[in-house]
Amino acid sequence: MKEKLKELYIQEIDQSRLDFDHDPEYQAYYTQAETLWEGGDMPESLYRLLDTGNFLSFARGFRLGMELARWVRAG
Repeated sequence: MKEKLKELYIQEIDQSRLDFDHDPEYQAYYTQAETLWEGGDMPESLYRLLDTGNFLSFARGFRLGMELARWVRAG
């Protein structure tokens, strides 16, 4: 299940349906974080951590959506 969720997450990003670059709130926090490092280059390990956090949020939202769909069908 985790691998399928990861595939869906990547697909949503690749097809621009999940677009962090155009989310003003996300960009504000990301820009703020970048200023912590000289030249604005976030260390790779922190960038991977950020991506993992984004994936976990996506996975949780997806699972919540599935539960809501089941609840509606059970009506």
